[in-house]
Amino acid sequence: MPSVINAALGPRFQAVLASAWISKHAAAKYVQDYVRQVQAESKASDNATREPIAFAPPIQVQVLNVAEGSSYEALDAINGGEDSLFHARIKQNLVYGVADGVGGWNESGIDPSIFSRTLTAFSADAAQRTFLLHDSDETDPKDIMRRAFAGMRFDGVPAYGSATELVMGLSLATGRLRTAQLGDSTYVVLDGQQRAKFVAAEQQHRFNMPYQLTIPPIDDSGRRVGKKEGEEESAQFFRPRVQDEGSAVAKEARRLVDEDDFADLSSVGFDTPADAREDSHMLAHNEVVVAATDGLFDNVRVEEVERLAERFMQAINSKKQGAKSSHTADLFGGLAYSVAAQAVANYIQNDLRSPFAERAKLAGYNFSGGKPDDVTVMLAWVRETARVHAEEQIREMQPKL
Repeated sequence: MPSVINAALGPRFQAVLASAWISKHAAAKYVQDYVRQVQAESKASDNATREPIAFAPPIQVQVLNVAEGSSYEALDAINGGEDSLFHARIKQNLVYGVADGVGGWNESGIDPSIFSRTLTAFSADAAQRTFLLHDSDETDPKDIMRRAFAGMRFDGVPAYGSATELVMGLSLATGRLRTAQLGDSTYVVLDGQQRAKFVAAEQQHRFNMPYQLTIPPIDDSGRRVGKKEGEEESAQFFRPRVQDEGSAVAKEARRLVDEDDFADLSSVGFDTPADAREDSHMLAHNEVVVAATDGLFDNVRVEEVERLAERFMQAINSKKQGAKSSHTADLFGGLAYSVAAQAVANYIQNDLRSPFAERAKLAGYNFSGGKPDDVTVMLAWVRETARVHAEEQIREMQPKL
């Protein structure tokens, strides 16, 4: 009966999902241009009267209102360097996550970005194909990761290499967040006062060697698969093949995916979705979840994220009464931008005691400063639907008072 009531009244919660991303190559180009501009300004005779040049990297931002009646379009990959992300909605659930291609494959002529983007594309597809009996049933992030990775293997797409992945499933019916984490893409849960109430730890075999999903680039004879002579450059990524769901081929593909236990990979020491760490959190009104690839948390401390979140959420709350919901969503997008920009600003500092530098020291390595990397962040702001509606009613009444 509760599921029927939920379906009739709509989900108890809604969310604003703000994503921001920038590749390290785009950031490096911007920083070079920025330094030249600053140097040129410093040589100008009237420098004392000029405003300082704002540090504004070209970070891509997407903001979505995930609420009953709001338009929504899933996203399965981005051009974020070796990072990628996805989000999809299935009944009263928002499923989203990030993947980070392992850069070491570049030395073997393998483009890690193809693997990470393909992984998120298959993850988005697996999320949308999840069977839920009731609207209020929850998704299983670890199973989505499993079906996505198995799907890549059996679809035969030429996407080779490795990637870490973090998959999140937010139930808008209950406010429960379920997570599956494989590697060093992590997340932080901020309470209503923007203080961290949970910080996910990295999943590492040893320093700078995170757990990762791998498809080795070898064919049946054991030879490395490379680009054949005359073959065009690889596509940016691959999506699942479109098949007739009722066909024998599609049924066989589903059977292979469902039965895949990754024994061939685990037997030779590769990580699999079975190794993903699972967790769950009950979220409350006005809480924020910050999920990101390691480009963020290698360079930005949780305390810095808290301060940025506090500043922006205070601004949002102060403007709520007189601003449209679209304006508050845009402000939340500004928080996602600022968090990503902080990572870029930190990793260009050679003398910074970054989180990565401190972990390197503990592992016996001499490293200082930030760690240049692609940066991808996804922020989910959870709100109770009843409170949002009440705020909207108050706002509509204000001109009449």
